[in-house]
Amino acid sequence: MKLSICFVLQAIGASRTTALLSINNNGKRMALFLAFEPGMSATRQLYKIIFCLLIIICPVLLNATIELGIDSLTEFGHNKEIPEQYQKPILTALSHFPELKDVHIVFRIRKQYTPLTTKPDLASVFKRKNYRTYIITISNQTIDTLKRLLFQNLTFEEQVGVIGHELSHVVDFNSKNFPQSMATGIGHISKKYLDRMEFKTDRICIQHGLGQYLLAYSNHVRQTMHVHNWRGVDYVNKGNANGRYERYMNPETIEKYMTTVSSH
Repeated sequence: MKLSICFVLQAIGASRTTALLSINNNGKRMALFLAFEPGMSATRQLYKIIFCLLIIICPVLLNATIELGIDSLTEFGHNKEIPEQYQKPILTALSHFPELKDVHIVFRIRKQYTPLTTKPDLASVFKRKNYRTYIITISNQTIDTLKRLLFQNLTFEEQVGVIGHELSHVVDFNSKNFPQSMATGIGHISKKYLDRMEFKTDRICIQHGLGQYLLAYSNHVRQTMHVHNWRGVDYVNKGNANGRYERYMNPETIEKYMTTVSSH
């Protein structure tokens, strides 16, 4: 970011003063004309100038900070297809998974019931681990009950947390050979297998330093859905979404695992 400021102070008569502020931000020019009332002290004039400068410059600096934050994360976007509006939370989560740096991951936005899903591209399942493609689908439309769980309605911390969970699926999938991948697919038939798999996935997410983000998302889900044990969206209309199985880690379980990870 290149920012230059030109300040011109001109006296009119014996008592009236004007000031012209000209700001050039990367070729975009802005000008502000100030007129000071007769008799206004030099101190008050200075305060007025500083106040106007802050009004103009602060948004510019804030935007530059956001751009700088994204720029510092771009290396983690290698071989990734990321929707522009979600670059920052996705790149932030990816920065915690260096082992996925060269893995091809497609983040796509679709209308679907489940807020987020992750799966290997079918054609790439037969390829060697690091040559596979994974698809993470971000839903932009679902039933009314689940709308508050849509990615677009989450805070930044919650977005990073749930993307961290999905990337943990990729880590798990990518560690398996073809027979193991087939066994995982068959395992989806079993509810208890899915309970263990999702719990393990949350543990991977915490081990990658995303515990606080996952905690934010876990709290949001339980406050939104009014449950303690969240077993997933497939149980929302079955009357047992708040079952006795802890498929996804509860907030207190996340905190316990975070303590365990930090002590090692």
